[in-house]
Amino acid sequence: MNELESAQQAYDMVILASEARYWYFLIGSALAGFVAIQGFAKLRGDQKEGALRTAGLVLIILNLVPTVYGLFSPAVELSLQRSLPFHFCAINGWLIAFNCFWKNTNVFTFSAFMGTIGGLYAVLTPQLTIGDAPAILAHYYFNHTAIVVMPIIMARTYGFRFPKWSWIWTYLAVAVLSTAVGAFNWYLNTYHPGDITANYMYMWEAPKVKNPFLKGAPWPWYILPLHSALILHLVVINFAYRLGAPLEGMEGKAWWRRRLA
Repeated sequence: MNELESAQQAYDMVILASEARYWYFLIGSALAGFVAIQGFAKLRGDQKEGALRTAGLVLIILNLVPTVYGLFSPAVELSLQRSLPFHFCAINGWLIAFNCFWKNTNVFTFSAFMGTIGGLYAVLTPQLTIGDAPAILAHYYFNHTAIVVMPIIMARTYGFRFPKWSWIWTYLAVAVLSTAVGAFNWYLNTYHPGDITANYMYMWEAPKVKNPFLKGAPWPWYILPLHSALILHLVVINFAYRLGAPLEGMEGKAWWRRRLA
């Protein structure tokens, strides 16, 4: 094993289902998410507004944990290649936090789609990209639980809805953004090489976790089935969020078209 591969292993920590901590964190995340959803659903009046602002502030502070912890702990080495918030889950963590104040429908839509996909797979097939120091591990599960749960809360408690055909523009936005980040990975790895390769959004190499959509194909071929899987997930999530949600101005459309739009 060369030095680069050794450094990669120190950063890319996969938590397997054979480990007790996998189940502790998985069950704990599910329970915490359920409690948060039910707790927000019981709020009334001014309590709702105050709780949302408090949640946003807490999320902003917690999003700073990896950087602050890295500044003061030798267990985490900050680097351009791994410490920038350019993974989808990190981006959505910030978007959801600030949207507790912005209350922007487009931000809600993007974060609900991509936060649900990224958060669920992150919890089910965890791979930490900057090591598994205790603070980093706790932040990993809190952040990925939050990006799944907060959009549900925004929809159930605060009445947010997806705009018509929003799953399509979300896919286009993801395609453009991931391509740009892939180019950024190439720039860093070509002109600013370090002990570890930049792999933001996994656009330089595939994740090491076991995933039915990843068949061990080399770059860039593993990206193609991911795009197909992305479209499938967007449609399913769109359908799930549409259930029971009235769509203004679409009363005359067929039921399945109302759900897809």
